[in-house]
Amino acid sequence: MSNSKFSNPARKALVFAIAVSALAACDVDIGKDGLTINKDDDVTYVPGTPSEPTESAECGGTRSGVNWGALLSENCPKLSDYNLFVDSTDPTRNPNTGGIPYDLSTPLFTDYASKYRFVFIPEGKKATYSEHEAFDFPVGTVLVKTFAMPADTANRGENETIIETRLLIHRDNGWVARPYYWDSEADASLAIAGKSVENMTTQHNGQTLTFTYAVPKASSCTSCHSVVPLLQGSEDQRQPIFKPIGPKARYLNKDFDYEGYNRNQLAYWEEQGVLEGLPESMSEVSQAPLFSNAQDPALLAPEALHDAAKAYLDINCAHCHRSELTLPEPLYAGPAGSSGLQMEYNREYADDPTRFGACKIPVAGGSPDYPLGDVVPGAAEESYLLFRMNTTDPRHKMPELGRSVIHQEGVALIREWINQLPDAACSP
Repeated sequence: MSNSKFSNPARKALVFAIAVSALAACDVDIGKDGLTINKDDDVTYVPGTPSEPTESAECGGTRSGVNWGALLSENCPKLSDYNLFVDSTDPTRNPNTGGIPYDLSTPLFTDYASKYRFVFIPEGKKATYSEHEAFDFPVGTVLVKTFAMPADTANRGENETIIETRLLIHRDNGWVARPYYWDSEADASLAIAGKSVENMTTQHNGQTLTFTYAVPKASSCTSCHSVVPLLQGSEDQRQPIFKPIGPKARYLNKDFDYEGYNRNQLAYWEEQGVLEGLPESMSEVSQAPLFSNAQDPALLAPEALHDAAKAYLDINCAHCHRSELTLPEPLYAGPAGSSGLQMEYNREYADDPTRFGACKIPVAGGSPDYPLGDVVPGAAEESYLLFRMNTTDPRHKMPELGRSVIHQEGVALIREWINQLPDAACSP
Protein backbone atom coordinates (compact mmCIF):
# COMPACT_ATOMS: atom_id res chain seq x y z
CA MET A 1 0.00 0.00 0.00
CA SER A 2 1.12 3.54 -0.67
CA ASN A 3 0.47 6.75 1.18
CA SER A 4 -0.49 10.22 0.01
CA LYS A 5 1.14 13.61 0.55
CA PHE A 6 -1.00 16.38 1.94
CA SER A 7 -1.35 20.10 1.38
CA ASN A 8 -1.32 22.69 4.14
CA PRO A 9 -4.27 22.39 6.54
CA ALA A 10 -7.00 24.94 6.79
CA ARG A 11 -6.60 27.33 9.68
CA LYS A 12 -10.05 28.46 10.61
CA ALA A 13 -12.41 26.42 12.76
CA LEU A 14 -15.23 24.57 11.04
CA VAL A 15 -18.69 25.56 12.08
CA PHE A 16 -21.04 23.43 14.11
CA ALA A 17 -24.73 24.21 14.10
CA ILE A 18 -27.01 23.91 17.10
CA ALA A 19 -30.21 23.82 15.10
CA VAL A 20 -30.78 24.11 11.40
CA SER A 21 -33.68 24.27 9.05
CA ALA A 22 -34.82 21.63 6.65
CA LEU A 23 -31.97 20.03 4.74
CA ALA A 24 -30.03 22.56 6.68
CA ALA A 25 -27.55 25.04 5.42
CA CYS A 26 -26.18 26.06 8.80
CA ASP A 27 -26.22 29.76 9.51
CA VAL A 28 -23.50 30.33 12.09
CA ASP A 29 -20.70 32.66 13.03
CA ILE A 30 -17.35 31.63 14.40
CA GLY A 31 -16.08 33.37 17.46
CA LYS A 32 -12.75 33.00 19.15
CA ASP A 33 -11.90 29.81 21.02
CA GLY A 34 -14.15 27.75 18.79
CA LEU A 35 -17.42 29.38 19.85
CA THR A 36 -20.23 28.93 17.36
CA ILE A 37 -23.32 31.09 17.43
CA ASN A 38 -26.56 30.37 15.63
CA LYS A 39 -27.74 33.64 14.10
CA ASP A 40 -31.36 32.72 14.62
CA ASP A 41 -30.97 32.06 18.35
CA ASP A 42 -29.26 33.51 21.35
CA VAL A 43 -27.74 30.12 22.07
CA THR A 44 -24.06 29.35 22.10
CA TYR A 45 -22.16 26.12 22.07
CA VAL A 46 -18.53 25.74 23.00
CA PRO A 47 -17.16 22.44 21.73
CA GLY A 48 -14.29 20.80 23.53
CA THR A 49 -11.05 22.26 22.25
CA PRO A 50 -8.78 19.42 21.13
CA SER A 51 -5.30 19.57 22.53
CA GLU A 52 -2.13 19.65 20.51
CA PRO A 53 0.04 16.54 20.37
CA THR A 54 1.57 15.64 23.71
CA GLU A 55 5.10 14.43 24.25
CA SER A 56 4.76 11.93 27.06
CA ALA A 57 6.45 8.86 28.38
CA GLU A 58 3.18 7.09 27.70
CA CYS A 59 3.64 7.68 23.96
CA GLY A 60 6.04 5.62 21.95
CA GLY A 61 8.48 2.99 23.13
CA THR A 62 8.43 -0.73 22.48
CA ARG A 63 5.29 -2.46 23.68
CA SER A 64 3.86 -5.93 23.26
CA GLY A 65 0.23 -4.87 23.10
CA VAL A 66 -2.19 -1.96 22.87
CA ASN A 67 -0.98 1.14 24.70
CA TRP A 68 -4.11 1.58 26.80
CA GLY A 69 -2.50 4.11 29.12
CA ALA A 70 -1.73 6.50 26.27
CA LEU A 71 -5.15 6.04 24.69
CA LEU A 72 -6.87 7.06 27.90
CA SER A 73 -4.79 10.14 28.59
CA GLU A 74 -2.52 11.32 25.77
CA ASN A 75 -2.84 12.86 22.33
CA CYS A 76 0.15 11.05 20.93
CA PRO A 77 1.83 12.61 17.88
CA LYS A 78 1.99 9.31 15.96
CA LEU A 79 -0.65 6.64 15.46
CA SER A 80 1.98 3.98 16.13
CA ASP A 81 2.36 5.34 19.68
CA TYR A 82 -0.88 3.56 20.58
CA ASN A 83 0.33 0.22 19.16
CA LEU A 84 -3.08 -0.75 17.85
CA PHE A 85 -1.81 -3.02 15.06
CA VAL A 86 0.69 -5.84 14.85
CA ASP A 87 2.25 -4.05 11.88
CA SER A 88 2.08 -0.34 12.67
CA THR A 89 2.48 0.50 8.97
CA ASP A 90 -0.73 -1.34 8.04
CA PRO A 91 -3.88 -0.18 9.86
CA THR A 92 -6.17 -2.28 7.66
CA ARG A 93 -5.66 -5.68 9.31
CA ASN A 94 -4.17 -7.63 12.22
CA PRO A 95 -5.20 -5.58 15.24
CA ASN A 96 -3.36 -6.24 18.47
CA THR A 97 -5.04 -8.18 21.26
CA GLY A 98 -8.33 -6.56 22.17
CA GLY A 99 -9.11 -5.41 18.62
CA ILE A 100 -11.98 -6.84 16.56
CA PRO A 101 -12.63 -5.92 12.91
CA TYR A 102 -16.18 -5.14 11.89
CA ASP A 103 -18.24 -3.82 9.00
CA LEU A 104 -21.56 -2.06 8.47
CA SER A 105 -24.33 -3.31 6.22
CA THR A 106 -25.03 0.21 4.94
CA PRO A 107 -21.99 2.44 5.36
CA LEU A 108 -21.65 6.20 5.28
CA PHE A 109 -20.40 7.32 1.87
CA THR A 110 -16.97 8.96 1.77
CA ASP A 111 -15.72 9.61 -1.77
CA TYR A 112 -15.67 5.89 -2.68
CA ALA A 113 -12.95 5.26 -0.10
CA SER A 114 -12.52 1.77 1.34
CA LYS A 115 -12.97 1.66 5.11
CA TYR A 116 -11.38 -0.65 7.63
CA ARG A 117 -13.08 -0.63 11.02
CA PHE A 118 -11.97 -2.04 14.37
CA VAL A 119 -13.28 -1.88 17.90
CA PHE A 120 -10.93 -2.16 20.87
CA ILE A 121 -12.52 -2.82 24.26
CA PRO A 122 -10.29 -3.24 27.34
CA GLU A 123 -10.08 -6.72 28.79
CA GLY A 124 -12.81 -7.47 31.27
CA LYS A 125 -15.15 -4.76 29.98
CA LYS A 126 -18.20 -5.04 27.72
CA ALA A 127 -20.36 -2.88 25.51
CA THR A 128 -24.07 -2.89 26.30
CA TYR A 129 -26.57 -3.69 23.56
CA SER A 130 -29.08 -1.04 22.48
CA GLU A 131 -32.08 -1.70 20.28
CA HIS A 132 -31.82 1.52 18.25
CA GLU A 133 -28.83 3.58 19.38
CA ALA A 134 -25.09 3.01 19.16
CA PHE A 135 -24.02 0.60 21.87
CA ASP A 136 -23.01 1.90 25.27
CA PHE A 137 -19.26 1.35 25.13
CA PRO A 138 -17.20 1.32 28.35
CA VAL A 139 -14.45 3.79 29.18
CA GLY A 140 -11.30 2.76 27.35
CA THR A 141 -13.08 1.75 24.15
CA VAL A 142 -11.46 2.84 20.90
CA LEU A 143 -13.30 2.85 17.57
CA VAL A 144 -10.80 2.86 14.71
CA LYS A 145 -11.60 3.59 11.08
CA THR A 146 -8.99 3.75 8.33
CA PHE A 147 -9.80 5.29 4.95
CA ALA A 148 -7.96 4.09 1.85
CA MET A 149 -8.56 5.10 -1.76
CA PRO A 150 -8.46 2.26 -4.28
CA ALA A 151 -6.90 2.83 -7.67
CA ASP A 152 -10.06 1.21 -9.03
CA THR A 153 -13.21 0.73 -6.96
CA ALA A 154 -13.77 -2.57 -8.76
CA ASN A 155 -10.69 -3.99 -7.04
CA ARG A 156 -10.93 -3.00 -3.39
CA GLY A 157 -8.12 -4.18 -1.17
CA GLU A 158 -5.67 -3.94 -4.06
CA ASN A 159 -3.42 -0.99 -4.85
CA GLU A 160 -5.00 1.33 -2.28
CA THR A 161 -3.63 4.59 -0.94
CA ILE A 162 -4.02 4.85 2.82
CA ILE A 163 -5.19 8.37 3.62
CA GLU A 164 -6.25 8.66 7.25
CA THR A 165 -7.08 6.77 10.41
CA ARG A 166 -9.71 8.22 12.73
CA LEU A 167 -9.94 7.30 16.40
CA LEU A 168 -12.95 7.75 18.66
CA ILE A 169 -11.67 7.22 22.19
CA HIS A 170 -13.91 6.89 25.23
CA ARG A 171 -11.97 8.61 28.00
CA ASP A 172 -13.02 9.27 31.57
CA ASN A 173 -14.50 12.64 30.58
CA GLY A 174 -16.30 11.37 27.49
CA TRP A 175 -15.59 10.62 23.85
CA VAL A 176 -12.85 12.41 21.93
CA ALA A 177 -12.04 12.33 18.21
CA ARG A 178 -8.47 12.16 17.00
CA PRO A 179 -7.73 12.13 13.24
CA TYR A 180 -4.36 10.84 11.98
CA TYR A 181 -3.18 11.35 8.43
CA TRP A 182 -0.66 9.14 6.67
CA ASP A 183 2.11 11.53 5.68
CA SER A 184 4.47 8.63 5.00
CA GLU A 185 4.29 4.90 4.42
CA ALA A 186 5.71 4.33 7.89
CA ASP A 187 3.25 6.16 10.14
CA ALA A 188 0.37 8.59 10.53
CA SER A 189 0.58 11.96 12.30
CA LEU A 190 -2.02 13.60 14.50
CA ALA A 191 -3.94 16.13 12.40
CA ILE A 192 -5.82 18.26 14.91
CA ALA A 193 -6.30 20.93 12.24
CA GLY A 194 -7.17 18.48 9.48
CA LYS A 195 -5.58 18.07 6.07
CA SER A 196 -6.56 18.50 2.45
CA VAL A 197 -5.44 15.88 -0.04
CA GLU A 198 -5.45 17.50 -3.46
CA ASN A 199 -5.70 15.67 -6.76
CA MET A 200 -6.93 12.45 -5.23
CA THR A 201 -8.01 10.05 -7.99
CA THR A 202 -9.84 6.79 -8.37
CA GLN A 203 -11.39 4.85 -11.22
CA HIS A 204 -15.07 4.18 -10.78
CA ASN A 205 -17.11 2.39 -13.44
CA GLY A 206 -14.50 3.30 -16.01
CA GLN A 207 -14.58 6.98 -15.09
CA THR A 208 -11.61 8.82 -13.56
CA LEU A 209 -12.65 10.87 -10.54
CA THR A 210 -10.26 13.62 -9.44
CA PHE A 211 -11.05 15.63 -6.32
CA THR A 212 -9.77 17.11 -3.08
CA TYR A 213 -10.18 14.72 -0.17
CA ALA A 214 -10.69 16.33 3.24
CA VAL A 215 -9.31 14.81 6.42
CA PRO A 216 -11.51 16.42 9.07
CA LYS A 217 -10.14 18.57 11.83
CA ALA A 218 -10.82 17.13 15.26
CA SER A 219 -13.32 19.86 16.16
CA SER A 220 -15.43 19.23 13.05
CA CYS A 221 -16.27 15.71 14.24
CA THR A 222 -18.82 17.26 16.59
CA SER A 223 -20.84 18.31 13.55
CA CYS A 224 -21.97 14.73 13.01
CA HIS A 225 -21.26 12.99 16.30
CA SER A 226 -23.14 15.25 18.71
CA VAL A 227 -26.72 15.38 19.84
CA VAL A 228 -27.72 18.81 21.07
CA PRO A 229 -30.13 19.98 23.77
CA LEU A 230 -33.49 21.35 22.79
CA LEU A 231 -33.00 24.29 25.11
CA GLN A 232 -35.78 25.03 27.57
CA GLY A 233 -35.02 28.68 28.28
CA SER A 234 -32.08 30.83 29.28
CA GLU A 235 -31.44 28.79 32.43
CA ASP A 236 -30.90 25.60 30.44
CA GLN A 237 -27.13 25.07 30.43
CA ARG A 238 -27.03 21.53 29.08
CA GLN A 239 -24.21 20.80 26.67
CA PRO A 240 -24.14 18.66 23.52
CA ILE A 241 -23.32 14.98 23.96
CA PHE A 242 -20.71 13.36 21.73
CA LYS A 243 -21.79 9.90 20.52
CA PRO A 244 -20.59 7.23 18.06
CA ILE A 245 -22.76 6.81 14.97
CA GLY A 246 -22.08 3.58 13.08
CA PRO A 247 -21.95 0.69 15.58
CA LYS A 248 -25.68 0.12 15.96
CA ALA A 249 -27.27 -3.31 16.08
CA ARG A 250 -29.11 -2.90 12.76
CA TYR A 251 -25.85 -2.25 10.87
CA LEU A 252 -23.78 -4.85 12.73
CA ASN A 253 -26.39 -7.59 12.29
CA LYS A 254 -24.60 -9.27 9.39
CA ASP A 255 -21.98 -11.91 8.80
CA PHE A 256 -18.27 -11.11 8.77
CA ASP A 257 -15.34 -13.24 7.65
CA TYR A 258 -13.01 -13.55 10.64
CA GLU A 259 -10.12 -15.05 8.67
CA GLY A 260 -12.11 -18.02 7.47
CA TYR A 261 -14.60 -18.08 10.33
CA ASN A 262 -17.85 -16.68 8.96
CA ARG A 263 -20.03 -15.49 11.83
CA ASN A 264 -22.71 -12.96 12.62
CA GLN A 265 -20.90 -9.94 14.06
CA LEU A 266 -23.18 -9.49 17.05
CA ALA A 267 -22.98 -13.16 17.99
CA TYR A 268 -19.21 -13.02 17.59
CA TRP A 269 -18.88 -9.99 19.85
CA GLU A 270 -20.91 -11.81 22.47
CA GLU A 271 -18.76 -14.92 22.10
CA GLN A 272 -15.63 -12.82 22.53
CA GLY A 273 -16.98 -11.39 25.78
CA VAL A 274 -17.18 -7.77 24.61
CA LEU A 275 -20.99 -7.41 24.28
CA GLU A 276 -23.78 -7.95 26.79
CA GLY A 277 -27.54 -7.65 26.60
CA LEU A 278 -27.95 -9.18 23.15
CA PRO A 279 -31.47 -10.67 22.80
CA GLU A 280 -31.63 -14.45 22.98
CA SER A 281 -33.16 -14.63 19.53
CA MET A 282 -31.51 -12.78 16.64
CA SER A 283 -34.99 -12.44 15.14
CA GLU A 284 -35.57 -9.73 17.76
CA VAL A 285 -32.66 -7.66 16.41
CA SER A 286 -33.30 -5.10 13.69
CA GLN A 287 -31.37 -5.65 10.46
CA ALA A 288 -30.66 -2.94 7.91
CA PRO A 289 -30.32 -4.11 4.32
CA LEU A 290 -26.95 -4.60 2.68
CA PHE A 291 -26.01 -1.73 0.38
CA SER A 292 -23.96 -2.43 -2.72
CA ASN A 293 -22.85 -0.02 -5.42
CA ALA A 294 -23.47 -2.86 -7.87
CA GLN A 295 -27.14 -3.10 -6.94
CA ASP A 296 -29.73 -1.76 -9.39
CA PRO A 297 -32.45 -0.10 -7.28
CA ALA A 298 -34.91 -0.39 -10.16
CA LEU A 299 -34.86 -4.18 -9.67
CA LEU A 300 -35.81 -4.02 -5.99
CA ALA A 301 -39.29 -4.89 -4.85
CA PRO A 302 -41.16 -1.86 -3.43
CA GLU A 303 -40.73 -2.90 0.21
CA ALA A 304 -37.03 -3.67 -0.25
CA LEU A 305 -36.51 -0.37 -2.07
CA HIS A 306 -38.18 1.55 0.75
CA ASP A 307 -36.08 -0.26 3.36
CA ALA A 308 -32.86 0.37 1.45
CA ALA A 309 -33.66 4.07 1.04
CA LYS A 310 -34.48 4.47 4.73
CA ALA A 311 -31.20 2.82 5.72
CA TYR A 312 -29.23 5.02 3.34
CA LEU A 313 -30.87 8.22 4.62
CA ASP A 314 -30.41 7.05 8.18
CA ILE A 315 -26.65 6.43 8.00
CA ASN A 316 -25.89 9.43 5.77
CA CYS A 317 -28.32 12.02 7.13
CA ALA A 318 -30.04 11.04 10.36
CA HIS A 319 -27.06 11.71 12.66
CA CYS A 320 -28.13 15.34 12.15
CA HIS A 321 -31.73 14.93 10.99
CA ARG A 322 -33.15 13.15 14.03
CA SER A 323 -35.26 13.96 17.07
CA GLU A 324 -36.15 12.42 20.38
CA LEU A 325 -37.57 9.27 18.80
CA THR A 326 -35.05 6.86 20.30
CA LEU A 327 -32.59 9.11 22.08
CA PRO A 328 -32.35 8.10 25.73
CA GLU A 329 -31.44 11.61 26.79
CA PRO A 330 -34.59 13.74 27.25
CA LEU A 331 -35.03 16.80 25.09
CA TYR A 332 -32.03 16.17 22.86
CA ALA A 333 -31.96 15.93 19.07
CA GLY A 334 -29.54 15.84 16.18
CA PRO A 335 -28.04 19.21 15.13
CA ALA A 336 -30.82 19.45 12.52
CA GLY A 337 -33.45 17.72 14.62
CA SER A 338 -35.55 20.84 14.98
CA SER A 339 -35.68 21.35 11.23
CA GLY A 340 -38.74 19.17 10.74
CA LEU A 341 -36.79 16.81 8.49
CA GLN A 342 -36.12 13.65 10.49
CA MET A 343 -35.01 10.45 8.84
CA GLU A 344 -34.24 7.83 11.48
CA TYR A 345 -34.39 4.25 10.26
CA ASN A 346 -36.93 3.26 12.87
CA ARG A 347 -39.27 6.12 11.92
CA GLU A 348 -42.21 4.96 9.81
CA TYR A 349 -42.73 6.95 6.64
CA ALA A 350 -46.49 6.30 6.59
CA ASP A 351 -46.91 7.79 10.08
CA ASP A 352 -45.83 11.24 8.92
CA PRO A 353 -44.38 11.55 5.39
CA THR A 354 -43.54 15.20 6.07
CA ARG A 355 -40.82 14.08 8.48
CA PHE A 356 -39.08 12.53 5.45
CA GLY A 357 -39.51 15.75 3.48
CA ALA A 358 -42.68 14.90 1.56
CA CYS A 359 -44.21 18.19 0.39
CA LYS A 360 -42.13 20.01 2.98
CA ILE A 361 -41.01 23.36 1.57
CA PRO A 362 -37.23 23.93 1.78
CA VAL A 363 -36.53 26.73 4.22
CA ALA A 364 -32.73 26.85 4.40
CA GLY A 365 -30.42 26.96 1.43
CA GLY A 366 -33.52 26.59 -0.65
CA SER A 367 -33.64 27.08 -4.37
CA PRO A 368 -36.44 28.73 -6.36
CA ASP A 369 -36.11 25.82 -8.78
CA TYR A 370 -37.53 23.46 -6.15
CA PRO A 371 -40.73 25.11 -4.89
CA LEU A 372 -42.76 21.99 -4.15
CA GLY A 373 -40.81 20.33 -1.36
CA ASP A 374 -37.70 18.60 -0.12
CA VAL A 375 -39.29 15.40 -1.42
CA VAL A 376 -41.96 15.47 -4.14
CA PRO A 377 -43.41 11.94 -4.21
CA GLY A 378 -43.36 10.59 -7.75
CA ALA A 379 -41.08 13.39 -9.00
CA ALA A 380 -37.47 12.96 -7.93
CA GLU A 381 -36.12 15.59 -10.29
CA GLU A 382 -38.37 18.20 -8.65
CA SER A 383 -37.19 17.23 -5.15
CA TYR A 384 -34.67 19.42 -3.34
CA LEU A 385 -33.33 16.44 -1.42
CA LEU A 386 -32.14 14.76 -4.61
CA PHE A 387 -30.67 18.02 -5.87
CA ARG A 388 -28.61 18.42 -2.69
CA MET A 389 -27.33 14.85 -2.95
CA ASN A 390 -26.53 15.30 -6.63
CA THR A 391 -24.31 18.38 -6.39
CA THR A 392 -20.83 19.22 -5.11
CA ASP A 393 -21.64 22.91 -4.79
CA PRO A 394 -20.77 23.69 -1.13
CA ARG A 395 -23.73 26.08 -0.98
CA HIS A 396 -26.18 23.25 -1.49
CA LYS A 397 -24.60 19.81 -1.09
CA MET A 398 -25.69 17.35 1.55
CA PRO A 399 -24.17 15.93 3.57
CA GLU A 400 -22.16 19.10 4.10
CA LEU A 401 -19.08 17.21 5.29
CA GLY A 402 -17.45 13.95 4.33
CA ARG A 403 -17.71 13.97 0.55
CA SER A 404 -16.25 15.83 -2.40
CA VAL A 405 -17.82 13.73 -5.17
CA ILE A 406 -21.35 12.61 -5.89
CA HIS A 407 -22.33 9.13 -4.76
CA GLN A 408 -23.84 8.08 -8.03
CA GLU A 409 -25.37 4.86 -6.71
CA GLY A 410 -26.82 6.57 -3.63
CA VAL A 411 -28.42 9.20 -5.85
CA ALA A 412 -29.87 6.45 -8.05
CA LEU A 413 -31.34 4.71 -4.99
CA ILE A 414 -33.02 7.83 -3.61
CA ARG A 415 -34.22 8.87 -7.08
CA GLU A 416 -35.94 5.50 -7.53
CA TRP A 417 -37.39 5.66 -4.02
CA ILE A 418 -38.88 9.13 -4.52
CA ASN A 419 -40.30 8.19 -7.90
CA GLN A 420 -42.06 5.16 -6.38
CA LEU A 421 -43.50 6.94 -3.34
CA PRO A 422 -47.30 7.20 -3.35
CA ASP A 423 -48.66 10.50 -4.63
CA ALA A 424 -49.08 13.34 -2.16
CA ALA A 425 -50.61 16.80 -2.28
CA CYS A 426 -47.52 18.31 -3.97
CA SER A 427 -47.14 15.54 -6.56
CA PRO A 428 -47.50 16.74 -10.16
